[in-house]
Amino acid sequence: MKPIPNPVFRNYLGKEIKNIKSFVEQWLKNHPGGEIYVGTDSKARGKWVKYSTVICLWDVGKGVAELYKNEVSPKPRDTFSRLWEEVTKAIEIASELKSLGKITVHVDINSNPKYRSHRLYDASIGLLNSLGFEAAGKPFSWAATCGAHRHCQG
Repeated sequence: MKPIPNPVFRNYLGKEIKNIKSFVEQWLKNHPGGEIYVGTDSKARGKWVKYSTVICLWDVGKGVAELYKNEVSPKPRDTFSRLWEEVTKAIEIASELKSLGKITVHVDINSNPKYRSHRLYDASIGLLNSLGFEAAGKPFSWAATCGAHRHCQG
């Protein structure tokens, strides 16, 4: 795995989206009532970690258009730092789109206390809510655990 310089968002065909905010704004005009979801997941391999962030544009009752961006960077010193970086990357994109409407941010952190990631649950959900976003963790965070997960596995 190698670092990805200047990561960009792409559509399901792999086509580069040059201005993500304009793209989403146009999509919302074409799909009144559409909903925006943002999620990030990661996969560590050796000295590197691949982060995948998705923007899921849900045309309720008709389906989801998914945009994604992959980034590769040095592996953080521990799992919690990597998970917090996922939250940070999702916030970065959600903040860029915030002026367009309600955004729900999905985090790959478990709401069930029996899992280790739960230690970050209250902090991540609390931070997202304080920034004005709706937030969801596992098992309700499909944008992160399905959409983003798929892109960081390859």
